[in-house]
This record gives sequence, C-alpha cells and structure tokens, in this order.
Amino acid sequence: MRRLMCLLLLQLVFVSVSAAEREAPKLVVVLIVDGLSQDFVTETPDLLTRGGIRKFLEEGSWYADARYSHSTTFTAVGHATILTGAPPYKSGIVGNDWFNREGKVEVYCVEDPDSRLLDETTSAHTGTSPRNLKVTTVGDELRLSNGMKSKVISVSIKDRGAILPGGKTGTAYFYSSSSGRFITSSYYMEDYPKWWHMFLGGRPQDEWIGQNWEPLLEAAAYEATSGTNQPTSVDYKGLGRVFPYRLKGHAESDRSAYYSRLTRTPFGVDLTLEFAKAAIQGENLGKNSAQVPDMLCISLSPQDYVNHNFGPESMEALDAYLRLDRSLAEFFDYLDDWLGLEDVALVLTADHGFGNVPEYLEKLGVEAGRIDLDHLISSLNEALEQEFGAEGLVEGFFSPTFYLDWARIDSLGLSREKVEDVAAGFLRKYPGISHVYTRSQLEEGEMLLTELTGLVARSWNAEISGDLFVIQQSGWYLLKNTPDLAATHGSPWTYDTTVPLMFLGQWFKPGKKGNAARVEDLSATLAYLLQVRSPSGCEGRVLLESLVE
Repeated sequence: MRRLMCLLLLQLVFVSVSAAEREAPKLVVVLIVDGLSQDFVTETPDLLTRGGIRKFLEEGSWYADARYSHSTTFTAVGHATILTGAPPYKSGIVGNDWFNREGKVEVYCVEDPDSRLLDETTSAHTGTSPRNLKVTTVGDELRLSNGMKSKVISVSIKDRGAILPGGKTGTAYFYSSSSGRFITSSYYMEDYPKWWHMFLGGRPQDEWIGQNWEPLLEAAAYEATSGTNQPTSVDYKGLGRVFPYRLKGHAESDRSAYYSRLTRTPFGVDLTLEFAKAAIQGENLGKNSAQVPDMLCISLSPQDYVNHNFGPESMEALDAYLRLDRSLAEFFDYLDDWLGLEDVALVLTADHGFGNVPEYLEKLGVEAGRIDLDHLISSLNEALEQEFGAEGLVEGFFSPTFYLDWARIDSLGLSREKVEDVAAGFLRKYPGISHVYTRSQLEEGEMLLTELTGLVARSWNAEISGDLFVIQQSGWYLLKNTPDLAATHGSPWTYDTTVPLMFLGQWFKPGKKGNAARVEDLSATLAYLLQVRSPSGCEGRVLLESLVE
C-alpha cells in the first residue's frame, strides 16, 4: 500500500510539472538575423561557441528545411512575414518599395506622411510607421488578448526591420545614421522614456571610434571561404576592401560617416544588443506587474550589409557570423541573469537567405551573371516602341516587377493585355531572365500550377504590384538601385528562400527536425504557445512536433 501511495504521489508530481511546463513564457525573444542563410548554421558548427547559436543546435528544436513560401525575398517582405505569417499578397508588403500609379511616386514600405521622427529630421520616404502593413502580428494579438498589458518592443538598425515585426501596437526603435542613436517616431510616442535618455547620455554609439574590425580567428579557420580583397568587394562607406577595416570618426565633422560605417561591421550587432538590454531593463520586460508575457523582437542588420559588400562566401561574411555568434552568447547570459532562461522562449530565424557573388560562381564553372537593369529597361521600351509605335510605355521597375503606363496605353487605344504579352515575350528571351508572369495571368490564374508559380502568386498584390513579374535565372544578379554590390538576394531560388528556424526553451523538444517547415509557421506556433489568436493573415501551421506535449 505504501508503495502504491508513493507511485500515485510521483504521478501527481509529474502531472503538475508537465502542466507548469506548458505555461506561457514570461518573455518571448525573436531574433532575426538579416541575410543569414541556413548553410551558415549547418556548415560551420565547430566554429561556434557553445553558448550562442550552437546552443540552439544542441539544446533547441530546429529545422533542416525551413523556407519562405514567397518569391520576393527582400528585407521588408521577410520581416513582415515572420510575425504575421502572411505572404505579401495578404500583408501588403510586396517589397522594400513599390510604385504608386496615382501619384506617380515611389512608396517606401514603412513611410507614413502622418508620422514624424522624434528629435530628428524627417525627410521624404523616411520609415516611421507600420501604416502599409495590412495584417496583425503575434505581438498585436498578444496585447489585444490582455487589454494591452503586454509590452512588445522591436529593435533594429533598419527602420523596416523594427517597424514591421513590431506590428500595429508594439513600439519600434531603429537606428539613425546621422546621430548613431536608436530613435522612434510620433506614431509610437511623443517623447522618449527616461531609460532612453539615460542609455544614450553616455554616447554608447561612440565606443568603436578608431577601432579595427580584424579577423576573429586564425587564417586556417577561413580556408573554406573565397578569402578577402576580392575584385567584386565593395569599398562601401569608405571602409575599404581588405582587413583590417578601421572605423574612423574622431572629428565631429566625420562623426556621421562613422555612424554609417558602424552598421556595416559586426560592431553594429553589439550596439543593437546593448540598446536591447537597455530596453529590457527600462521596460522591465518579463517582470511586468500584470504578470502577462512580454515580447522583444531584435533584427540584426550587419550580416546583410557584409554579405552585400563582400559576398556570403567571403572571409568577411564568415567572420561577421562568428562574431554575431559570440555576441549572442553574451546576450543569452544577460537574459539568464535578468530573468532566467527557463522563463524565456527564444527564436532565431532570418528574413531571407543570400545568393553568391556571380563572378565567384563563374570561376567555379557555374553559369551566372549580372543583369544591367538600365539597359534592360531601355531595351524593353525600344521593343515596345517598335511593336506599338509609342515611346516610354514602361514607367519603372521596382524589384521584381515592371510597371506599365496604363494611362498612356489607354490613350493610344492599345490593349493592356497585348502590351503585357509583347513585353513578356521580349523579357523571356533576355539573357539572365528565367520566368516572366503578366498581370493578366496572375489576376486570372492562368499559370501552370507548380511550386514556383505558387511562390509568385503569394508574392503579388493586385493593388500594389506591377504588371510584369520577372524572375532571374539561378545565380544571376538583378536588383534595383544597387548594381554595384558584390551579391544580393530577392529570388525564389533556395539559396534565398531557405533560412534558419530555431527554437530554444523548456516549451520545445530538442533536436533536428527533418520535416519541412515554412517561416509562416513561426507566428502560428508562437500564438499557440502564448494561447492567443493567430495573426489575422496567418497561413502557417502550429509546429506541434517541436512543442513539448
């Protein structure tokens, strides 16, 4: 009888522990590493520290095959998708920017004429609010569920990297290259909180003036990379093309140049995380008196800049990643001291992957190249003029769509569909172009049902997107406004769509997951974990195989 009583007591204890494990975390931290491809995580585990990203690999739940289900793998689109679970056709964020036909003007994804930056000059097309985001985020649903008692803070160097994950009701802080401060806008508040003034009073942004970014490890650790000082490397912001990269800026007149350069180095990660710590303490995240969960979103931008400037296969890119790993390890220690990691749910993912430098691929015998966008647009206009006898029927290109001049086409009595078809026929034969889809095809669903057409359809919004949806061939470079960067992203190819999706905390089953996941699943899973409604546009599923039963 005594043995039976002991077994029953143990069973009751086990049940109570299991129930406790299913309680919502006190703090959810979502880490978005801008431009981090999955291969960085899986191909260099031995170079990682045990307390950083390797902690996810060894103690967390992570997916070997997690992808985006849209083809427009740009920064804004990824950041809009991660915590909404909504593809671009629903979220309204079809790119970093797009074209407004009525006003004949460019629209930046997070611009808002009704909001202004606080204590900074607000120029045209400055990011200030989530006005263009048409759906809710996990953070919005969390706050709506408890009368706005939860706090949702979002931090990034890029304005779009903070504003879009923060949603409609969170508070976003983003970096100013003019002052080196993390700032916000009147959409969120009318004046900065006291903790903000205290943190920036010490001018933490000046800590790295005169410092060098040098390789973290011995040369042998970088043998698998393409090395440094490549012909395609970009001397962006005056940093140079080869290690060491010195952060000049002693003179006050040169300070703004230093603030801009800082974001292009791994030191930008450190500054972002230091500000995140100040926000955690200042807002008392995870320890609020209402005893409801809080959320912190941190988007880390420097990896994206480094990949663009030097290529993801470069020595600089690997070194930036290794430094990121060590910075995260220190940040996790901070979270453990602040709240205890047992009360924190950690997520790590990326907004997109990255394509290799085309010239690097060519050296390896892989077909690749760069599309001269100006030549492409002029050639397309010439082809349309030859066919229809009218100049300038293309109004512009905003990756990855061409906008046709509807008013001019209509005034000439031309068929929009006919112009689309002729333009598409020309583009399909252009070097470096793989596929072209027209507005008529997308509106009427007249496309062969393949995985690729599904990616395209989920990326295109009839109200906002253009009339000719272009996809470059694998390995080819196609990007508006930045033809001189070493490498880029923005395609539906797996090197751009496949990203890390990793969870860490007592709510998640440790181990590698071989089944496929979509990034949209992240928002559904966090909503389930927090016991709140899924975001309004969410198309993801709950990743039950990763959750403790």
